[in-house]
Amino acid sequence: MAGNTINVQGSYIDIHDNEVVNLNVEKGEIRLSEGRCKMSGVDDAASVLTGNADFMAIMRKAVDAGFCVDESGRFRWGVKLEAAYFASVASHRLELSKKHDKDGDLMISWKPFEALFGLKDLRLSYNDYQKCATKVRRKSEIDALFR
Repeated sequence: MAGNTINVQGSYIDIHDNEVVNLNVEKGEIRLSEGRCKMSGVDDAASVLTGNADFMAIMRKAVDAGFCVDESGRFRWGVKLEAAYFASVASHRLELSKKHDKDGDLMISWKPFEALFGLKDLRLSYNDYQKCATKVRRKSEIDALFR
């Protein structure tokens, strides 16, 4: 947005620009610092999940089972490894990725889940599980959420 003028007063945002500026704030907060604008809240990357009614029904089951809590549309998991395992199963079930790994299996799309869960590096937790370095204690319960 080079050359744009952004004025902020309370909840009022005024953008002066010679081109079209699209600004969408929903269940989030805008923070201005060092000349940059950052949006917090559920990221657009999660919309592929939140827009899917079947997936949201599974998330309600996960909340009811005590795996996570719904905090204004962001799901906070108690155990990061369980969140990573859940994301791997959901990504495959929803076929979020069209890419395949070296074994020919569909790759896991981590970004939407990291945005929805407010977690980073789910892939690293999942890699630890794959290498048998850690164990998903409630794996069968997570699998049951998808039935």
